Amino acid sequence: MSIVNAEHVGPALRLERKLITATLTGRNGILNRYFYFAMSLLVAAIVVTGFKRTVNDNLFHPAVPRPFILWIHGSAFAGWVIFFICQSTLVRVHKVSWHRFFGWFGAGLATVMVPLGFTTAIVMARFDTFRLHQSGADAFLSIPFYDMIAFGVCIALAIYWRKRPELHRRLVFIATCGLLDAAFGRFDSCSTIISSFPAWTW
Repeated sequence: MSIVNAEHVGPALRLERKLITATLTGRNGILNRYFYFAMSLLVAAIVVTGFKRTVNDNLFHPAVPRPFILWIHGSAFAGWVIFFICQSTLVRVHKVSWHRFFGWFGAGLATVMVPLGFTTAIVMARFDTFRLHQSGADAFLSIPFYDMIAFGVCIALAIYWRKRPELHRRLVFIATCGLLDAAFGRFDSCSTIISSFPAWTW
């Protein structure tokens, strides 16, 4: 009797494990349904946590007024985070047609963000050099330049593969994560290191 029970229990346990795995990671699993929505909220939390330490002293109430383009830059990139949350939410609530409609707004915003990122990096490097008298401000321009190139390539591929959700959503997520280095750099544990990069002091 025990041998017979063991023969039945083994397959039953394997089936149970498969069901649990499918529930968590399958096509309609919890991770698949909620991952990008949860990550969009995490991205927003990282941005707020990072920039709340510096945005008041370096943008809202600086000792030396910052170039106006920095306000445009901050607004555009904050808008992207909000857009990412909204798009993830629309997919989560099955408003795919709305997601596709507003997606073209995101494509336009991303198209603006890339040259805006290059321009802001150059303007701020010159500002740090000539107004704040910081040396070597242009030495780290390769970092924001790389960020903008990587972001632009990922978003371009996401637009190209917009009808292939498994690729599209991953590319948008990767592109968004690539913008978080400035926010992470403002965390307490990174502030000492990042302070050596004049172009990122805002």
